[in-house]
Amino acid sequence: MNFGGFVATDSVADAREYARSLESWGWDALWAIDSQQLYTDLYVTLAECATVTDELTLAPGITNPKSRHPSVTANAIASLDQLADGRAVLGIGAGDSAVYSVGQRPATVEEVAESATKIRRLLRGEEVAFGGEPFRLESRRRDVSVYVAAEGPKTLRMAGEVADGVIFGGGPNPETVEELGLANVRKGAERAGRSLEDLDIVTLTPTCAANSRARAVEKLKPVIEPIAYHNFSFSVEEAPADVQADLRDLVDAHDMQEHGDEEADALADIDDEVWEYLGDRFAVAGPPEACRERLRALEELGVDHVMCLFPPDRTEENERFHDEVITGSDLGP
Repeated sequence: MNFGGFVATDSVADAREYARSLESWGWDALWAIDSQQLYTDLYVTLAECATVTDELTLAPGITNPKSRHPSVTANAIASLDQLADGRAVLGIGAGDSAVYSVGQRPATVEEVAESATKIRRLLRGEEVAFGGEPFRLESRRRDVSVYVAAEGPKTLRMAGEVADGVIFGGGPNPETVEELGLANVRKGAERAGRSLEDLDIVTLTPTCAANSRARAVEKLKPVIEPIAYHNFSFSVEEAPADVQADLRDLVDAHDMQEHGDEEADALADIDDEVWEYLGDRFAVAGPPEACRERLRALEELGVDHVMCLFPPDRTEENERFHDEVITGSDLGP
């Protein structure tokens, strides 16, 4: 199973140093957020990281077809792949803070499917049409894999049908991964005459090693809250009945200006019992052995890659996780 770090920063230099650290630990990938209001530009950031690394995979985590036209995204990822000598992959989804911050709504399942399909074709040297105009990507040098981010059943089935890989955002709880994630991705893959083994499966995973799960979740609150908001914006029906009202309140209280901010006002309004549910659903968090146990469960299910989102002291937390959880185990690098 592979491991990747995640960066959301207002400093390109910070991302560059984090990329260097990931490569020094033998990690596999760096995923960078696409949120133009809050963080540095995705492709500028990844391009700089490409110049200071040799083996690290570099990937948008996650762009969308609303704030960036699919033709622009195809050219950008092809250009990054050229600069990085074949080390780029593309993650694309419906959109979150990037689209809300400019008064738009996330892309529909059909829009994501169409965009991912056209981008895949462009990156394979084919011609597609946009608004009736033929378009071919002249900057392409090789195929670049396209991963679709998905949480709900319909989007997961679509991702399994059209993508090279699926980024499951519904949480790394093994039961959720198996019953919501893999079950639906498998159905979509079968619709396209493929199997689950033909796709890379990535879990979006808030991650923290600490002396207790409660302490780890406390540190991860600004990471988990936006993910919970994204998952429950349209429905809370898949959550236990006793927390559904609280999750509706979480969605209502979320402030896009404070998206991922450790000082966000909404964090204080979430009860401890709800945090307990969110930590179990959305994180690999707690004592090292508990983290290893959950990661091994994900590996046994067939998860190929864990995209790790650490607390705000990202590099320090990542190094602790690497040393205490990964080093000396049968997991990862």
